[in-house]
Amino acid sequence: MAGRKRMKILLVKPPPNRHRISLNLYEPLDLEYLAAAVPGQEVKILDMRIEKDLQGLLERFRPHLVGVTAYTCDLKTANSILEEVKRRDHRIRTAAGGIHATFRPQDFSPAADEIFIGYADKTFRQYVEALEDGGDIGGIPNLCRRARRARRAPEELIFTRTDSETVDLEKLPPPARHLTRHYQKRYRDFLHHRTALVMSSRGCPFRCTFCACWKLMHGKYAVRSPEAIVREIDALPDEVELVYFSDDNTIHRTGNAQRMAELLIRGRNNRRFHIYARSDDIVRHPDLFAALKQAGLAYVTVGLEAIRDADLVRINKRTTVALNDEAIRILKGLGIYINAHFIIYPDFDRESFRALYNYLNERRLFHPAFPVLTPLPGTELYAETRDSFVLEDTDLFDFVHSILPTRLPRREFYRQLAGLYEKSYSLRRYFTYAGRPPAAASRAAADPVSMSAPEPNPGTSAGSCHADGITPSALILLRLSAIIMYLKIRLAYRAERPGR
Repeated sequence: MAGRKRMKILLVKPPPNRHRISLNLYEPLDLEYLAAAVPGQEVKILDMRIEKDLQGLLERFRPHLVGVTAYTCDLKTANSILEEVKRRDHRIRTAAGGIHATFRPQDFSPAADEIFIGYADKTFRQYVEALEDGGDIGGIPNLCRRARRARRAPEELIFTRTDSETVDLEKLPPPARHLTRHYQKRYRDFLHHRTALVMSSRGCPFRCTFCACWKLMHGKYAVRSPEAIVREIDALPDEVELVYFSDDNTIHRTGNAQRMAELLIRGRNNRRFHIYARSDDIVRHPDLFAALKQAGLAYVTVGLEAIRDADLVRINKRTTVALNDEAIRILKGLGIYINAHFIIYPDFDRESFRALYNYLNERRLFHPAFPVLTPLPGTELYAETRDSFVLEDTDLFDFVHSILPTRLPRREFYRQLAGLYEKSYSLRRYFTYAGRPPAAASRAAADPVSMSAPEPNPGTSAGSCHADGITPSALILLRLSAIIMYLKIRLAYRAERPGR
């Protein structure tokens, strides 16, 4: 590198499309890792969810390379960014990556010079070095680009060789968080905690039909050492209040998770943590979750997914409702707050929505999420249902719109979904159920008089009960957000153009 002029690289996180609804804003960890892979270059990260002035930064920074990452629902926005860059200066090299790029590279605009397939920790560095040296990128694996095989032939996607070797996560440099330091105060979760993301593993040992996480790693599962994870946590900015583990399987290697808990306890960590976990792992290892609670674990997102075993079977979840119930009991017994995710199936009828709401009340789940079953590219579900799509607009692959046909009329389906959110975050529900034990909650669900006129619960204030970390003040914020969600979902059918 001695004597070379550094490349100027701009990495862009797209703004959300107008249909997306989210209460959380997390750092672009994927771009921070990419930036860390090219330490000898001059890199900037533009988070367009916060800062919109792409043209201004292009003028001031004058990058040689612009890269963008995208989920499926960000595809059109990412393409517009690439096209805007090329209009500004066609000489700027452009690249795209991310999960949609991996499974549907053909969907990207010709404005993308190259498209990265899979994780790009090694290939992005090799790509930048090849550009810098004027070398041939054809030898770099896991890339594709549009080219002509013959002079007069039409352009087509040309793929380089595939390399499925798993990256050693221990050898990855720490994410370049200094490049997003000026955005740090804006990265917050649904309860307004200042957050940071930490990656503890990649891949997945499970094969749920609605998820492509395992395919990104070609079926492999890799973990970081507890020591490396704790070092990264210790190095986070002081203002970070909540560390959110960004992967789905932080505790699947239970020995590693136990060691991480021990290190955090020994180091007198004063931060709180939020992880994903499966209900079967929770039930098998309650002592591990007790140790993690002592280490600072405050929130667990659990993909409960369904309230019927038959629905869990059809998505190959490999859990049961009984396991889910026991996991809820364990977490609530430990005082760990639950973010419960339930899939909304397109074949739901009114009774399905009603039964799910009753389940929430009986189990005292106060922070649920209801993603609509969405066949994302790369998933088994996508392959199974592709011919049944009633929506093609990638903006609508947002877990709110149903890409598949619904049993209910579509307007009624969205009315039921909106009502489920509205009722689940209602003040009445909170003050009716938050202070009651599960049995009392079940009786209240069966008693409409109790819903309309809740009796006081002596000795327990609503703010101190185990309501999944939602205090009355936080509930007001969530209630306002639920109203916005309600209105957007009620109008969701208007975004659907018949025949598309």
